[in-house]
Amino acid sequence: MKANKFYLIICTALLMLGNGAASAEEYIFDRLAVGVEVGTAGAGLELATPVTRFVTLRAGVSALPELIGKSFTVPYSVKNIQYSAIVKGSLHKIDGKVLADIYPFPESSFHLTTGLYMGTADFIRAQNTTELKGIGKGEGIMVGGKAVTLDENGKVRLSVQAASMKPYVGVGFGRPVSDHHLNLTLDLGVQYWGAITLNAWSPDEEEWASITPDDINNAEFKKYYDIISGIPVYPVLNLRLYYCF
Repeated sequence: MKANKFYLIICTALLMLGNGAASAEEYIFDRLAVGVEVGTAGAGLELATPVTRFVTLRAGVSALPELIGKSFTVPYSVKNIQYSAIVKGSLHKIDGKVLADIYPFPESSFHLTTGLYMGTADFIRAQNTTELKGIGKGEGIMVGGKAVTLDENGKVRLSVQAASMKPYVGVGFGRPVSDHHLNLTLDLGVQYWGAITLNAWSPDEEEWASITPDDINNAEFKKYYDIISGIPVYPVLNLRLYYCF
């Protein structure tokens, strides 16, 4: 939470700085651009407007559908009888965002960007795609040292979660608002997503229960989880096309 407040203070200060540097001939919020984007943050829509010739404010939403996935064979036992099930995990993100582009050189399209992404905490979702045998209604299995009850569809639901409020910093080229109707921009940066947690859905309590990574008993799943949890940021590379009114 302190990090989020820190980045909000930075955004406000930069906007105030840009406003103070503007000449009286500049028009604040005088034009609007609508854009579409595609990249590692997903596909999305944006609105952009200039605050001064030094600062452009952007807001929008981006979504990464559950198209990228990985399947695992997870062993489990019921009454000392060994079974296995196929569990598939998929990358999934939906975020709203408020960003400020700061142009240190008025005649250049190079810019620094800071702001905040706000959205879903779970960015990886996983559940069994095959039937869990030997388990009756209302029963469950041990997942990473946690007893997890199946939901009404016979599924064990897992998620990898990060912070729902993700500060962003980056650099880029291009201006959403210019003398041209069509404008192309490219941005490269990172979202800071904080500590990563593994969770299992508990239908009985209707909430997510945390699982300790050290208790994960599937080597392949643990390998990928360790890689993801060791990276505190999410890389963002986005290409945007704007129509300027």
